[in-house]
Amino acid sequence: MDPAPPLAPSRAVCAPRFSRLQLPSEPGICTALRDPGVNLETFSNPNPGLDLVPGSACLTMTREYQDLQHLDNEENDHQLRKGPPPPQPLFQRLCSGTRLLLLSLGLSLLLLVVVCVIGSQNSKLQEELQALRKTFSNFTVSTEAEVKALSVQGGGVGRKMKSLESQLEKQQQELSEDHSSLLLHVKQFVSDLRSLSCQMAILQGNGSERTCCPVNWLEHEGSCYWFSRSGKPWPEANKYCQLENAHLVVVGSWDEQKFVQHHMGPVHTWMGLTDQNGPWKWVDGTDYETGFKNWRPEQPDDWYGHGLGGGEDCAHFTEDGRWNDDVCQRPYRWVCETELNRDS
Repeated sequence: MDPAPPLAPSRAVCAPRFSRLQLPSEPGICTALRDPGVNLETFSNPNPGLDLVPGSACLTMTREYQDLQHLDNEENDHQLRKGPPPPQPLFQRLCSGTRLLLLSLGLSLLLLVVVCVIGSQNSKLQEELQALRKTFSNFTVSTEAEVKALSVQGGGVGRKMKSLESQLEKQQQELSEDHSSLLLHVKQFVSDLRSLSCQMAILQGNGSERTCCPVNWLEHEGSCYWFSRSGKPWPEANKYCQLENAHLVVVGSWDEQKFVQHHMGPVHTWMGLTDQNGPWKWVDGTDYETGFKNWRPEQPDDWYGHGLGGGEDCAHFTEDGRWNDDVCQRPYRWVCETELNRDS
């Protein structure tokens, strides 16, 4: 409890009541107001000339002041007996104005420090990242330059390789052609030599029996074949073969079909098969019904729509080797055939 205020105001109040009195210089009656322990009733007047009236206004005010002092003392005693006030919660103490301001300033300072640290680290990271970017850019430029140089060198090597491959292929092709030509000449030389030997044997044996094919004839499976390079109607071609002691070719097997087809080329060529006298017959008497056949689909058809008169009575090879019947007067190539070991 704070001490009682000075009694100067009380002295001022009392002054009008005792204006007729001459107050002494030493402390008077009103000075007792400053000391609550002084009993005015037992207070001895230090100045006998002062008329101290117990019922005066100053005494009344002094007693009222003492009553107030006594009431304050009782309230203080009551508070002391009651005990100290309960402590306030931590949050209320922290949330007080000054403390809250200090706490805010502290948090702001801490946040500022964190931001500065993060900014410093970010600046370092940016510098490192920039250095890495520069290094990577330099590496990329150098790598691209090396790749470009290698590409140029590789392109030159590739062109040289292609040139060498082209030259090698050309030389191989030329060698192959030369080899094929040489082989053909050798075969032809052997064939001519055999034909010459055969002709000499025929002359020495008086030509009673043929043991080899004549010159420019091809031997296959015991028969000799001659392929024309011009065209004649079927009757004239058949007569030409007869003059050579032969006949138009008679195909008796698939192997013979392939041989004739290979040497005649993709052109229409007469064969020794006709139905001019009725049914289809081979010129050498071979049975047609039981023999080999290689007709085109829906052939023979003996078609009359060609405008040349009559039907189609003579057989020929088509471009793909299969057979077809046609007008006998068409000028096609032909093939003659004769058997070895046959009297000439």
